[in-house]
Amino acid sequence: MNDFSRASGLQINSQHANIREQEARGRQSLEDRVAQVRRDHEQAEKDRQQAAFNEKIAAQTEAGLRANEQMQAKRLGINTGQALNPHQQEQIAAAKPMNGNAPQVLVDRLAVTVGGIQLGPQQAKDMLARGEITRADYVAGVNAALAPYGQSFR
Repeated sequence: MNDFSRASGLQINSQHANIREQEARGRQSLEDRVAQVRRDHEQAEKDRQQAAFNEKIAAQTEAGLRANEQMQAKRLGINTGQALNPHQQEQIAAAKPMNGNAPQVLVDRLAVTVGGIQLGPQQAKDMLARGEITRADYVAGVNAALAPYGQSFR
């Protein structure tokens, strides 16, 4: 004890002060942990909502792209994955390939992909005629479209 404590008649119990400090630190620690748990919970909820939102956007985007592809294909006259009708299949089967090349009726029905862009058969021919695509790109696109049929293009 110092002289002031004796003179004032005050007695300070240092052990009692330490207990109060420990209790205060314990309460603060508990409050900090509770606050952290709340922040973690709020962040987890925000992450869950963001993931649900992103999933919804992805689904809507995919649906929009499918609709857009179908709409553009319809505008360009491209067969959009529908099976050929029996008459078209008969024409393709009856057509005799000349010099190992694919029958023209088949070439005239298939979409051609040039530079990652799918073109209708007539559109591709028109672009070739105008010089917008090269003959090599056109032939490569037609050959890629004919590959599932086991055919090739000249």
